[in-house]
Amino acid sequence: MLVNNLSVADARHLLQTEGGELNASQIVVQVIQIAAVAGACAYAIWVGEATAWHLVLPMVGEYLILLAILPVLYLFLRHQAMRKDTIGSLRLWAIFALINAGAVAYQSHRSGIPWLQQFLLNIQQAWAWITDHHMHWAILFAMAGVLLGLPGRIRNLYEYGPPFVAVGLGCGMRVAVFFLGCFLLPFIASGTEISNAWILWALLLIAEILALGMHLDIQRRLKKLDGEVEPEAMTN
Repeated sequence: MLVNNLSVADARHLLQTEGGELNASQIVVQVIQIAAVAGACAYAIWVGEATAWHLVLPMVGEYLILLAILPVLYLFLRHQAMRKDTIGSLRLWAIFALINAGAVAYQSHRSGIPWLQQFLLNIQQAWAWITDHHMHWAILFAMAGVLLGLPGRIRNLYEYGPPFVAVGLGCGMRVAVFFLGCFLLPFIASGTEISNAWILWALLLIAEILALGMHLDIQRRLKKLDGEVEPEAMTN
């Protein structure tokens, strides 16, 4: 066992799904990405008066860009292990399309506005909800981080095998902190929506830092363990 109930095999698998061992330049890039998204979210709260619910948008952007890029990558790579994830992404896009079509049709029926006009109106309203609160920069930075990480995902897929897309430390921590924060904010904060957004922003930033710290800690422990095993194997 490496840490508590985490076995060495589980630790290696977790490290692989997180992008493998990070070198100095990769650590710097990740720190810059975390700082860029956090800075853009802070700007959105400070200038655009973004609320706590706006802070989920960078995570949504990361998820959507992965769903969009998977089928394109599969067309070029043709890796068998990506087939399941690709089919899953196409299935999700189909579900999103059906849900959106149903919602637009219902709104169009109630308002009397033509279907296409209602659809364009919904897009305008959603875009305004994002840009009026200056959240588009945070979303773009988060999506850019996913794109920058694609070469590492592809390398790990060929080196370690599937999964190509996994719920990593950072994703899991952010989702957990966001929903936990949204449930707890009414009990721990009695301020305005903006002050609550700042509290959740701080929690999400801490989650990002902890996720990176856990990655480096597991990486360090495994390297230390491998260093202890190799001399013993040589003596045998």
